[in-house]
Amino acid sequence: MGHRPFKWIPHDGGRHAISINSHPGDDTQALCGVDVPKPAGPLPVLARCWPTCQSCDTAWREHEGIPTYPRPDFSIRRT
Repeated sequence: MGHRPFKWIPHDGGRHAISINSHPGDDTQALCGVDVPKPAGPLPVLARCWPTCQSCDTAWREHEGIPTYPRPDFSIRRT
């Protein structure tokens, strides 16, 4: 897997994607446009279980070339 320009951090009850170039304590803007302060300390253990911001997810998938939901059906149909 190659270099990823974004990382996911918890903010306001959800996971948001921010640039990996942001520094601890700096305010940065998530892909959804929300201003998110990057935590200066370790993230809460359960933060990875928080719901993903749909706008960040859509923008991230577009950047990475990953289809958004619902994904196309590529199953083989036998008749």
